[in-house]
Amino acid sequence: MTENFTDSVFNLFTRHVSVRSFDSQKRLPKDTVNILMKAAQRASTSSNFQSWSAIIVENKSNKKQLAQYCANQKFIDEAPLFIIFCADASRHKWLTKERNFKFNSNYLDLLLVSAIDSALACQNALIMAESMGLGCCMVGSIRNKAKEVSEFLKLPKMSFATVGLAVGYPSFKNKVKPRLPKEVIINYEQYSTKNKEIFIKEYDSLMSETDIYKNRRVHVPGITPQFEEDVNHYGWIEHTARRMAKGNEMRSQLARFLEKQGFSLK
Repeated sequence: MTENFTDSVFNLFTRHVSVRSFDSQKRLPKDTVNILMKAAQRASTSSNFQSWSAIIVENKSNKKQLAQYCANQKFIDEAPLFIIFCADASRHKWLTKERNFKFNSNYLDLLLVSAIDSALACQNALIMAESMGLGCCMVGSIRNKAKEVSEFLKLPKMSFATVGLAVGYPSFKNKVKPRLPKEVIINYEQYSTKNKEIFIKEYDSLMSETDIYKNRRVHVPGITPQFEEDVNHYGWIEHTARRMAKGNEMRSQLARFLEKQGFSLK
């Protein structure tokens, strides 16, 4: 650590947990939305395109409907604030036309740039919220019903919801999850798989000793045992492999939807 290293910043990042239980009766501090959005707008952005937008949702009926689109996750309805971050290149296409240019940037990279911009903005907002003593949960299931969400939010062409952020005071907080050993994630100069299997198995054992997977075992129809018979070792490796094997049918149509929204996947 350097001499000027700020311990409080380090602790802020390393104590992060996803909060899925909110005190719906406790109001957020005044000006919370403006503070979070100021932080979000200072996130890094490719070429200063700022190709993202946010939808602030505080209305209870709207949150309830969005929760249904997001796999019926109750905490979205409980949280006093739900922010939906969107990849948004619509204004860029508009301004190109306004200046009488032909839009020649509709290729896959525009989709990636816009999606990454929105994710970076979301992360900034999350860190700012946690620094205020609030809890957050990023919601990837906002993409489960991308078309329905887009229509509900009246999103224009060249935009789509990438991630939601539930914000509020936690009524319960999970323990901080262990992460993969740095030897698995971090490489120097070139990518290497040396000894990574050993470290992954060590992590698998560590995760299986927690209660993280209690009542959360993934069932792959026709392959894995029924829940009452599924009693063998279950750790990060098995959990991740089963999720990869099961897939997510709800997102299988995402590419087709994005093309209809005007994005190119080429």
